[in-house]
Amino acid sequence: MFEDVHIMAPAPAPLRLRPAQDESIPETFRRKKRGIIYVRVSTARPDMISPELQVDAGLKLAAANDVELVMDPIMDLGESGRGFEDREIGRIKEMAKNKEFDVLILWIWSRFGRNLKESLQHLDDLLAYGIEVRAAHEDFDGKTTIGRFAIAQMLNIAELESNQKSDMWKAAIERRKIRGLPHGSAARGKFGYYRCDTCPPPERGKEVDKCPKCKEGVLKLDPVTAPILAKLYLDYVAGVSVRSMVLWLRKKKIVNWTGREIDAGDLYSILDTGFGLGYVRYSLPEEMFVVITREDGSTRTKRKSAHRDVTAYLYYRGKHQAVFEDEVECERIWDAYVERRLKGKSSDDKGHQHAAKYQVSGMLTCSGCGFSMHSMLRAKKVQRPWVDGKPDPRDVLFRCTRQMKFRDCPGGGVYVTLETAEQSALAFLNRQAAGDPAGAESLPVRMAEIQAKGNTDVSYELKRLDEIKAALAAIRQKEDKLTDSVLDELISKEAARRRRAEYETQKSALREESALLEKKIKERPKIIARPEAAAVASAMEVYAVAEPADQRLVLRALIREIRVHRGRNPETKCTVWPLWVAPPSKPALEAKDLETAA
Repeated sequence: MFEDVHIMAPAPAPLRLRPAQDESIPETFRRKKRGIIYVRVSTARPDMISPELQVDAGLKLAAANDVELVMDPIMDLGESGRGFEDREIGRIKEMAKNKEFDVLILWIWSRFGRNLKESLQHLDDLLAYGIEVRAAHEDFDGKTTIGRFAIAQMLNIAELESNQKSDMWKAAIERRKIRGLPHGSAARGKFGYYRCDTCPPPERGKEVDKCPKCKEGVLKLDPVTAPILAKLYLDYVAGVSVRSMVLWLRKKKIVNWTGREIDAGDLYSILDTGFGLGYVRYSLPEEMFVVITREDGSTRTKRKSAHRDVTAYLYYRGKHQAVFEDEVECERIWDAYVERRLKGKSSDDKGHQHAAKYQVSGMLTCSGCGFSMHSMLRAKKVQRPWVDGKPDPRDVLFRCTRQMKFRDCPGGGVYVTLETAEQSALAFLNRQAAGDPAGAESLPVRMAEIQAKGNTDVSYELKRLDEIKAALAAIRQKEDKLTDSVLDELISKEAARRRRAEYETQKSALREESALLEKKIKERPKIIARPEAAAVASAMEVYAVAEPADQRLVLRALIREIRVHRGRNPETKCTVWPLWVAPPSKPALEAKDLETAA
């Protein structure tokens, strides 16, 4: 009766074994696993501690599993987990493809992403490259079936939590809409309004602290700035230019509620809300996102820019008081405002082109204030004939932007034609291509040498950053020992609490210093190696046959800045600063100059 029973034979032994001598074992078998730590925080703020907690958990996992960390933690601060396009995941995948690490360490799986579909796709890509992905507080083996199932469930839970938070925010916004209250940053403050006399002023990155009588969130008319807001609406409806309105605000030293000077963009932002006329606005859902199709045919949604016109919103009657008592008057002014605001947006209007048009766009600066310059065309009645759909270079003028907007450039503003600026740039580069030794005696090169002598070397800053990292690591070790001492009852909890407070103070000071150093290094201008004369000559040959947009790219690859001076002499009108020397310092704007300009 047992004749048909088949017993499976054990698998045969391998014919070849791994060599026993260590010297004959390949290096890839003997080295430690290489790992990197990935950190993500949805909202970046100065007092956040979550990145440190995530890094600390990752360090412990790496130490417990004998994983050698090959670089500093890769961080996405202020990035949502629902999208991957603007995060460092693409860089991590590229490193994985190049075999630069073996293990990716997370804190928990929701840090990787809160979009189940895309998270699994990116995890599949990493696993295909042979990368092991571990989560310090939710450690599952992604190479097993059960581990893979558990990871999918954790990512599914992360997506569920994200969707629940989104639903809660939508409900909160709907409640504020029904009650006639603004949402978002509009609830913090508005030009022409204030909360009350006892509430503390709002601070960036912190929750608004309100007194009991302001809990409802209704802003009150400011007796000082509310009449000014009413005047701005009336002036705009009457046809007064925005530039004149901005100059009037600056002359009267009127600033926004945040303390910032009001320019044309800020003025439009104030008036577009309709808040001063008694309205609160909410974005149309279809205007908030745009669908983007990837190369592989898949789609994703991306949030549109916050700079949208008045047609992208729905306006509701607010609970606050308008700057005009009569609601009918408010509606009449609003209709007239919208009519003028949209007048230049008809289909036959060319509108404003944000892309750079000319070869030197974005490189010209004023010698009086150091600020950028913008282009404009001469009046049509004096323009020369256009060639191939382009204006004559002598008819394109670049003027000091600060002088045109605010009339407070200490030098009174400068101007230059496109022809003169382009000829100055080409003359400088032709001298470099010819290998002219006189170029070494030019003003930019000599100024760069002087500046270099006065500047400290960046190596000191990098060295100090390494010292700060070592100090923070030492403090973390002290905190671990302190925790062990409390657990072993070698020190009281009260004493440990005081000691931990001291450590936190030390860490805060070190982090602040580190942030300042990193900002200083980031803002330090990039200086390239001086190119060979042959390379510059080759670039000039390309320039000669390229279109204006490509010609600008050629110049941007070699020139940092073109400083424009007063006068009419084309030979001394412009000073060219190439990318292989330090940039010129920006002239200081003195108070007496501002008063004179006003």
